[in-house]
Amino acid sequence: MKPLEGIKVVELTTYFAAPMCGRVLADWGAEVIKIEGPKGDPYRVAYKGQGTPQFEEGCPSYDLENSNKKFVCLDGKSEEGRQAILRLIAGCDVFLTNNRPQAMKKMGLDYESIHSLYPDIVYAEILGYGEKGPLKDKPGYDYTVFFSRSGLMADLSPRGGQVMNTIAGFGDHAAAITLCSGVCAALLKAKLGRGGDHVSVSLYQAALFLLSNGLLCAEYGREFPRTHFDCNSPIMQCYRCRDGEWIFLAVPEYDRLWPVICDRVLEHPELAVDPRFCNIRETNKHRAEAVAALDEIFIQHDSDHWVKRLEKYDIAHEKLAHFKDVLKDEQAWANDYLQEYTYPGGEKTVMIGTPVTFASMKDIPFKHSGAVGCDTDEVLKRIGYTESEIAALKAAGAAK
Repeated sequence: MKPLEGIKVVELTTYFAAPMCGRVLADWGAEVIKIEGPKGDPYRVAYKGQGTPQFEEGCPSYDLENSNKKFVCLDGKSEEGRQAILRLIAGCDVFLTNNRPQAMKKMGLDYESIHSLYPDIVYAEILGYGEKGPLKDKPGYDYTVFFSRSGLMADLSPRGGQVMNTIAGFGDHAAAITLCSGVCAALLKAKLGRGGDHVSVSLYQAALFLLSNGLLCAEYGREFPRTHFDCNSPIMQCYRCRDGEWIFLAVPEYDRLWPVICDRVLEHPELAVDPRFCNIRETNKHRAEAVAALDEIFIQHDSDHWVKRLEKYDIAHEKLAHFKDVLKDEQAWANDYLQEYTYPGGEKTVMIGTPVTFASMKDIPFKHSGAVGCDTDEVLKRIGYTESEIAALKAAGAAK
């Protein structure tokens, strides 16, 4: 039995963060019903700049955020559609949204309205900048909020170079899994008879939490952005190899392992006894010189050479992988972090699993999304609508 089996989730969501939260809850066993307006989630077409294909049965980009759900089309701007949404919410444990609060209030679907009707429901939402403050009503995406306003884009890019060219959904997915944890805590509270709750996560909030160590360092004078030579330690740093690939060393015990790395791995014993680098305190004064010395050594051999040397002496490291490498990584496949999915038409794609492994779940089946409103009739009948009432909703444009 899956951990969330028996839990019902209704989501009124678009794009990445909240839909991914819904997908994770669905993977963990919840029944998730996604409500879309007549035109559908804008991401059904907005993904096209990413270059992923559109198959007759679905799109891998959209399915990544929306697999294992049921899809209902209701127009919340119409009274008939709004009433149908309320009837769906009445039978759920969690209502999930990322629509801006003022839009939800206009439809009578804000937290206060829902809580007054159904006090035991967990009302979960993704926000841009947070519930309060001067930017609470400002539109936000992970590019603008998570990456830009948090300092991540400017201060984690190399000093003097261009800013990183990131990928869509990175910050959204961080917020999504964070909201999942809050939803589960609130569900426990509700199941213990203590009532529902209002659970919110903002993209800005998630970014600040993930960057908390950098923000703390900045408070105490650490300057950002940094250069290649301004690292915490020359053996907590990345080095380019002869083949153009990079090796990252992650060795926090400088005083104990610097001699081992210099003498055995790099075969440059003179660096181990160099007074400039004899301990971390002295090295901090000459950090740039130490990095430059290791730069000159690593560039002399290909990355595979260094991987073998570092593995031989059990030094923590990793060769910087490319996305195309990860898709073939035996470690990812062995743990079911990746899975192959074949669409009904025969097209194959690699899907990335949601995080967290449960011993009670041997596998998580993947079901691609259907067309807008593909489950409308089934779901509405389940909550008491007759065929004639559903037909009337569709005729009025309140459903599809």
